[in-house]
Amino acid sequence: MRYKLIIMKRLFYILAVMCTMCSLAWSNEGWTVRGGDGVGPLKLGMKVEACEKIVKRNPNADQAFVAGKRPFWIFYLEGVQINYDNTSKVLQIYVDKTGIPTDKGVQVGDPQDKFMNAYGRGFVSHELPTAKGQPKQSVYVYKSSGLGFQVEGGIVKFIIVTPKIH
Repeated sequence: MRYKLIIMKRLFYILAVMCTMCSLAWSNEGWTVRGGDGVGPLKLGMKVEACEKIVKRNPNADQAFVAGKRPFWIFYLEGVQINYDNTSKVLQIYVDKTGIPTDKGVQVGDPQDKFMNAYGRGFVSHELPTAKGQPKQSVYVYKSSGLGFQVEGGIVKFIIVTPKIH
């Protein structure tokens, strides 16, 4: 009898973990990246309180705050990171997981050539400093569309939504 109780507790725990993972995956199903605007229901200019009615902070991430209070850079479980301005409004959104594509189907994990073929060569780029022996990292930003891509070793690691600059 005791053995059955232990097995049932373990099965319940596994089921609870799986349900949590599924709900996180379904929570942003259908989200897309909109350059210069947002990601899914998240929009540039939203207050942190409005965002956090939609997304949940990652408790294991190294969040960044100004003066220990005002959010600056927050990691969320739904596959986004948000950079807030000095009024706690969304300044930039970074997508850090697959399954949240741009309007042209580019997503995290795709080869660099995919976004270049989709969006062209009208970007501004910058090579990021990397440790010796680490893959090259670069950022490519299409300023007029408010869309960027951070690439590591030729693979898209982040998709970035920024304000459009004309």
